[in-house]
Amino acid sequence: MKHLPILIVGAGPSGLFMACELKRHGIRFRIIDKNAQPTQGSNATWIQTRTLEIFELLGMADQFIKSGHQCHAINFYEDDKSLTRISLDTIHSLFPYILMLPQRETERLLNKKLEESNMSVERSTELMDIKQTANGIISTIRLSDGSTETITSDWVIACDGANSTIRKKCQIPFLGNDIPEQFMVADAQMSSFLPTDEIHVFFGKGTTFPDKATIFSAFPWGSKNYRLTANLYAETPRQTFHQHEIKEIVAERTYGNFIVEKVEWISPFWIHSKIVNHMQDHSIFLVGDAAHIHSPAGGQGMNSGLQDAFNLAWKLALVIKKKGKSSLLESYNLERHSIMKKIVDKTEKLTHMMIFDKHFFTKLHQFSKNKTEEKNAIDELTQINIQYQKSPIIDYQEKTPAHAPKQGERVPDVLIDHSKNLYQYFNDTYHHILLFSGLTKDRLEEMKMLQTKLNQTFPELIKVHLVSKEKHKLENLIWDEKLSLHKQFHVEDASIYVIRPDNIIAYFSKNLDSQPLENFLDRYLSEKF
Repeated sequence: MKHLPILIVGAGPSGLFMACELKRHGIRFRIIDKNAQPTQGSNATWIQTRTLEIFELLGMADQFIKSGHQCHAINFYEDDKSLTRISLDTIHSLFPYILMLPQRETERLLNKKLEESNMSVERSTELMDIKQTANGIISTIRLSDGSTETITSDWVIACDGANSTIRKKCQIPFLGNDIPEQFMVADAQMSSFLPTDEIHVFFGKGTTFPDKATIFSAFPWGSKNYRLTANLYAETPRQTFHQHEIKEIVAERTYGNFIVEKVEWISPFWIHSKIVNHMQDHSIFLVGDAAHIHSPAGGQGMNSGLQDAFNLAWKLALVIKKKGKSSLLESYNLERHSIMKKIVDKTEKLTHMMIFDKHFFTKLHQFSKNKTEEKNAIDELTQINIQYQKSPIIDYQEKTPAHAPKQGERVPDVLIDHSKNLYQYFNDTYHHILLFSGLTKDRLEEMKMLQTKLNQTFPELIKVHLVSKEKHKLENLIWDEKLSLHKQFHVEDASIYVIRPDNIIAYFSKNLDSQPLENFLDRYLSEKF
């Protein structure tokens, strides 16, 4: 019987990313998947801005961008008329677009990253049984040759999808609703005069069923290749489709704006909106589709699973290394479940509204005229506005300046000069502390003393950066010559920001006394060296 810290079950994007993260944190694990090969289809195609920012921290963003296709706007049409065009160029990020990339390519790049660190997925290896005991988790797996093996581990990460074996074996409820409408998805080559770097969504009132609308979406990923989705607008369910039917749907619903040249894949699907009550069951964590599934509206699914993994990996690593208190792990469910509940509820509501709400077109017209609502919707779509509002490991006591990033939010990436951006300072596994010198009183000596004190108190756990408008020969200095960071964080006076390893702001203060900051970090960091 072999023992290891972590067993990851499932090697889709969430499982692969969890493995890459654990390897980056120096944690031993095994990752298994019952399938003989990675995903061969296009499946999840949207890579959101926030996901690209996470990949940037891992040094992978460029690889994804080179492989993917950038979409810079979303167009909505009512019947044959253009209703509105929402530009994505205003997204406050170094990645102001949605990247279209077939899931098979996402998995290929993550697999490559994993293999570069001398790790790989154990394929054709299926979890048969799982049991939690006082001494750990006992997992029985069936290997590719048909033999069985028993593994004991301290933790198991369930990344095994919507039909999760772990969730079923542990009898974890997965409750929710089904939307009473069948959809189809297809990959096709199409020609069009419409922009090929923009998403196109067509709504129609329909004629057969007056209480339902028709939906058709075209998502480009380059070289005339598109992902198509549509509701079937049919009275009875369908299991099979033919190429000529897809051509007819496209011609009818896009009013000739697209012409199908070739259909490569067609599949029907139903939309389910479900979420577990808790994303942690003792020593088992549920990640991605194993914990939540919902409407594909807005391309949130895969990205949410990657965010789950990013949130959990650093916490597990600290606990396993005995540098974090075990209570730290409770924050995973407290932070991620509320976010995912909102996404599940909102995507279900949006899908219902698009199909069944008689006033949807009126609401869409009103939305297109409200730029504030439009900006909020884009930030939500691209997941850059995620905020953990009630976390035990975030200090909310002191308010940040107006319009500045707040506790619980992601740190925005900032171009500091022509060759350096903020995230390049964060491409490791530490907590990062930004000590801003401010623009008024010079408190550099106090900041240097605070930097020394923190480094002595939390070695190997934090990096303390002095952010100054002046150039000094100091350890971990970020020279903010153009005041890009000071302006982004709306800093006037000396200030402290604590950034977690998942790039979330955990603490803010204008008090340069080390004790309140140490007290905060002591909440979940278990050791001082």
